[in-house]
Amino acid sequence: MSLTATAIAASIVAFSLTSGIAAVASGMLTLFVLVIVGFTALSQTDGDWADAQPAQSSPSAGAEPSDD
Repeated sequence: MSLTATAIAASIVAFSLTSGIAAVASGMLTLFVLVIVGFTALSQTDGDWADAQPAQSSPSAGAEPSDD
């Protein structure tokens, strides 16, 4: 089976901008989800993450006075 110039040209002409944008967006969304899942898996298996403490807020000394 050989590809002719007319078959290639027909496939290019049949390309829709909407379907192209949807394909790129789907690929980017898939990559984003895989990265998030990867970070989640790393945080569950890597020992360095287990020792991390959650951030805690402390009241600042220069708190603004109330508007009473």
